Amino acid sequence: MSIEVHIEELVLHGFDPHDRHAIMDAVQQELGRLLAERGVSAHAPLDVPRLDAGTIQLAGTRGGAAGASIAQAVHSTLAPASAPTPASDPKR
Repeated sequence: MSIEVHIEELVLHGFDPHDRHAIMDAVQQELGRLLAERGVSAHAPLDVPRLDAGTIQLAGTRGGAAGASIAQAVHSTLAPASAPTPASDPKR
């Protein structure tokens, strides 16, 4: 199974513009890790034109740590804890 994720725009408020590449790299790395290890819910939509991962409190967080937290919020939106993931779904 192959999953392709394309993030056209990631809106962040209150971050130093110089941190944008570190944040972007961390989001990509952590989201890739989470998808590889945990997959997504069997009920996750295949095409998501807009995903709202909610408000994440990242006060004092910079660069990679912020990106990892963002990726975790995105993944939890695609694979809620109560939903079976491909690895835990016995029908797969």
